[in-house]
Amino acid sequence: MHKFVFMFGASLFLVGAAHAEGFYVGGSAGVGDAALSSNSEFDDPDDNLFIAKGIGGYRVNEFFAFESTIVGATNNEYDDGFDGQADVSFGAVTGSFLGIIPVDENFEFFAKVGGYVGESEVDDSFLFFGSDNDEDESGLLWGGGVFINFGSRKQFTIRVEYEQYDTDALDDFWAVNGGFQYNF
Repeated sequence: MHKFVFMFGASLFLVGAAHAEGFYVGGSAGVGDAALSSNSEFDDPDDNLFIAKGIGGYRVNEFFAFESTIVGATNNEYDDGFDGQADVSFGAVTGSFLGIIPVDENFEFFAKVGGYVGESEVDDSFLFFGSDNDEDESGLLWGGGVFINFGSRKQFTIRVEYEQYDTDALDDFWAVNGGFQYNF
């Protein structure tokens, strides 16, 4: 829990340490996929995770930004190999550094690298003999995507991104998100 509070506070400090004209907020939704770690008692999942994110950040200049997100992912239809159901969920707070390459005034590529603190949970509801595995964890995240800016002051942005999370409970956890942000 202390890691969670520290990461959240550090990301807010980085976001709040600059002038207000570069702040942005937004949200996104998407899908992801993961395999369960080899020490799990469940088989690899067949279905995707559904992901929602809240985004806040500060754009330092046209090439760099700092960003913090709150991420939630879940799917309650994983197959545990015994014809029972296993619920899988992931929640985290992230802090990231973005490197941005402007192509023109309306279209930009970005790459991101950062860290997260959160929790992964795998819960088997097979009859009355279910088991569950909760892990508090932290790790790296990285990815990339595009910004499409529009509006008279370029205050609106559509964003599409790919992210990869380095987790303990979920192996090869990746996500593709599409969303919207408002630039102050």
